[in-house]
Amino acid sequence: MVAGYTEAVRRVIYVITVLGVLSIGSSQVDGWPDFRGPTQDGHADQAGVPLRWSEKENVRWKVPIAGVGWSSPVVLGDQVWMTTATAKGHEMSLVSVSLVDGDKIHQRVVIRNADPAPKHDLNSYASPSPVIEAGRVYAHFGSYGTMCLSTETGEALWDRRDIRCDHVTGPGSSPFLYGDLLLLHMDGADVQFVIALDKKTGETRWKTPRSVDLK
Repeated sequence: MVAGYTEAVRRVIYVITVLGVLSIGSSQVDGWPDFRGPTQDGHADQAGVPLRWSEKENVRWKVPIAGVGWSSPVVLGDQVWMTTATAKGHEMSLVSVSLVDGDKIHQRVVIRNADPAPKHDLNSYASPSPVIEAGRVYAHFGSYGTMCLSTETGEALWDRRDIRCDHVTGPGSSPFLYGDLLLLHMDGADVQFVIALDKKTGETRWKTPRSVDLK
């Protein structure tokens, strides 16, 4: 379990890898790199996803992951990466496990918050899904931070803590890659904008306000 999780806030979420997910990881589509998948539309035509599963049916392995997270796991090669956070948002983490057997590969607390902002009860502090590509995984926790880690070592390659808005109900939008850019949209009660970061350095390449006031 992630260091620093107290019994009062410790919850367990289970990552269940079914036959269909394993098929995605080894099919001609290159894994499942982000929330919407390799074709950005949620489709995995070649995956052969099973239509039924239970505690035993179509399950290869199951492993407990400490914390709470509504984000989707991402898959590339033999690694599955996911985000999780303590229930009160004091720690936010990235975890990777083996696609083959669920063994832990990396587990890193990437953000510590002394005083997290409130969120909606139906949201979590780890709702945006990460993005993965060869050698790198990108995680976005809204205003709390955006970072890139090495999938080989688990070490941070860059980290941004200055991209902010008032989420009100907590962060939820997932980033995606386009060319050499990592794209984020920040739609807060105070400001709304789309921002593109250089995926290699994390530096801002451009930032565009929304054309309408979403308030």
